[in-house]
Amino acid sequence: MKKTQNLPTPSLDECIAASGGTKALVVKDGAFGEIPGLLEREYGSSRVFLIADGNTMQAAGNEVERILIGAGAEIMGRHVFPAEPWLHAEYRHVETLKREIVEKQGSNSQPLVPFAVGAGTINDIVKQTAFELSLPYFCIPTAASVDGYTSFGSALLKDGFKQTLPSDAPRCVVADTGVLAYAPAWLSSSGFADLAGKITAGADWLIADAAADFGAKGADRIDPKPWAMVQHGLHDYLRRSLNAARGDRDALGALFEALAITGFAMQYAKNSRPVSGAEHLFAHIWEMEDLSLDGIPITHGHKVAMGTLAVTAFIEELFANPDAPPPPSPSYHRLSHDERMTEVRKTFVGSPALDSILATATEKLGSDAVRTKTEEGFRDTWKELRVKVLERIMPYSELREMFAKAGCPVFPREVGLSRTTLIACTHRAQMIRCRYNSLDLAWDLGCFETVLARLGNSGKYFY
Repeated sequence: MKKTQNLPTPSLDECIAASGGTKALVVKDGAFGEIPGLLEREYGSSRVFLIADGNTMQAAGNEVERILIGAGAEIMGRHVFPAEPWLHAEYRHVETLKREIVEKQGSNSQPLVPFAVGAGTINDIVKQTAFELSLPYFCIPTAASVDGYTSFGSALLKDGFKQTLPSDAPRCVVADTGVLAYAPAWLSSSGFADLAGKITAGADWLIADAAADFGAKGADRIDPKPWAMVQHGLHDYLRRSLNAARGDRDALGALFEALAITGFAMQYAKNSRPVSGAEHLFAHIWEMEDLSLDGIPITHGHKVAMGTLAVTAFIEELFANPDAPPPPSPSYHRLSHDERMTEVRKTFVGSPALDSILATATEKLGSDAVRTKTEEGFRDTWKELRVKVLERIMPYSELREMFAKAGCPVFPREVGLSRTTLIACTHRAQMIRCRYNSLDLAWDLGCFETVLARLGNSGKYFY
């Protein structure tokens, strides 16, 4: 970890160069005028296939199409999803787009360039489609709503649960801050929340780096470059982005740039460890369950907001004692493999993802020898780790205040949950991914239930 502190904060150009996939990022008012030049220079094609939905076509697609036609490009086809009902990031849409693009491509030797005009859902669908057709795609975001625009991988619902499928990032991204400013405020606040989730993601990576010393399953060493890309400028970007949901164009520009940089870090790392910790596991659970309020799905970013608050609260209680972790609950005993599988089956009974979750739970469990070494190692290094982790997170009260100012949800009821169900979700979040984090640390130390009980009894959290 010491060497990460010696790296300077990388510039935007350095982050783009490190990504290895994206060649250009333009974020400014009037940015669409640069599209034709980038299309010619970076794609070597004038044949375009536009993908949008009814809202994003109106917000940006029509203008993009007008500019392209004016520059001599050929619009070979378009797929406009209905504005209603709400479009979900489902793999079946990839299969539909692949058929349409292949049909329009025909025998022409000049490839079609898919244009994703929309927010995160459109981008993920087009990203996966382009990857499976071996085509570079062009991203025209209409909201600063997620970090996935420039990431390696697409988050799609496939086989009953949300998965991050391997796929290449867009070759070019052009974001017009004027368009971003007209996006609904809740989309901009979602992007802010997704960015803020990097706070707890950083804390979890510190824990995973320490866990690697003991051979724990899912542990990861900190890679200095993506760490610097995400963590070094994070709090400054959050400060500058605070008014994004109010339509402030400077704030939106800062927010989108920050989200793009986190995507470049994922491109470099070829995974989401630099930007995703236990807070995203809460979000994934709620995405699997299609969490909604009054029939309206909760955005990914707003799920991340609640997950970030939950993990922050969990970390504060886990590390409350400077000398040692909390004690195990009176009923605690180290579960055998069979006992753990029974627990997972009961927790996810009826879930279409049960088999996958059982496989993950087996992978996470590890041998008794490794589990013993991990527990003893963390107890021996508790004070040092505690200082690092608590320095990385934002105190719960400050985080909640920042989220409220940014227009993000701060109470469970705002996302269709109760305080009790939010805390109970921690069990499921700990089971679903073999990527070491603060929840796994408490589980390995035997104090998981103790921490949850303290959260439930505290008057500080989720009120």
